[in-house]
Amino acid sequence: MKRIIKKFLRWLSILIGVCLLLVVTHHASPRSPVVKDKMQGIWLTNIATAFLHHTTYLDEILHQLSISGYDRVYFSVYGFKGTLYPTSHSSTYFLLRPPLTNPLKAAVQESRRQGLKPYAWFEYGLMLYPKNAIVKKHPDWLLKTGEGEIVEDGNVWLDPTHREVQEYILGHIDDILKIKGLAGIQLDDHWAVPKAFGNINQRQALTSLTQKVYNHIKAKNPQLVVSISPNPYHFAVSRYNQDWLWWVKQKIVDEVVLQIYRPTPEAVVASLSNSGIYTASYYMPVGVGISATWNVVPFSLNTVQKQVAAVKQQGYGYSIFSWEYLVLRRLAQFF
Repeated sequence: MKRIIKKFLRWLSILIGVCLLLVVTHHASPRSPVVKDKMQGIWLTNIATAFLHHTTYLDEILHQLSISGYDRVYFSVYGFKGTLYPTSHSSTYFLLRPPLTNPLKAAVQESRRQGLKPYAWFEYGLMLYPKNAIVKKHPDWLLKTGEGEIVEDGNVWLDPTHREVQEYILGHIDDILKIKGLAGIQLDDHWAVPKAFGNINQRQALTSLTQKVYNHIKAKNPQLVVSISPNPYHFAVSRYNQDWLWWVKQKIVDEVVLQIYRPTPEAVVASLSNSGIYTASYYMPVGVGISATWNVVPFSLNTVQKQVAAVKQQGYGYSIFSWEYLVLRRLAQFF
């Protein structure tokens, strides 16, 4: 009986090993570059990207996105729990980027194989989680309110005027630019300074840093797209000193994906009015960020599709936040 069990276990281990080998070596068939008149993108967080990379399913997901009509993917490279690329500028959670692997490099390579444009999405911008090591190591890098508080909106924020902060940001960008094949870099609504830390001077400081980042990227690679994903203009500039329409007019950004995260198609269309996107469209490619997160009630893929249809009817491209929310919300319908 023991010999039979041992034999069974031996063959089972061989079978498992073969299955794992097939999974690791499998690659979805390549596709030609996707060409669209209007952008059709999707955001992918760093945790989801790392998970898909480590389970070898990343290429399969990108293949499905390509055949579904998307033309670009925004990969969060600097966000919750750290980065997806080797860096000497900050620590990275070991599950996101274990030794001898680079999820961002793999994401870029597989995106290109599937005809997609890969963007490095600088998700956290000037914002940091309060327990980030930098908070203890460099407290002088942080902005403070008039009352001496450093936490705003549940996070701490880097001072855009601080020389070492600027070097820190540019250092991260240099690390990202080592990855060959990127289509662009995106700064989103966290590339900002909350009004609690001041207004006019902080607005000017943020614009100055944006100019410096743009020039730095273009000096390294003139072909890279500098993308931003802000909130509607009046909200962005009054609450977060993000004068992005001025950046558009000064041509220190190349693309705008405006976040219009609303629960219904009607609310999305209403929010587009006076949002700044119409003006921006005269200067550069624009699109609308659509939410698939928990504020879409009642949720269904049809709800998201209706928002997409409403945006397309207005003449704009779109990007959906985010892939994992689409999947999780879809799965939740079966339980």
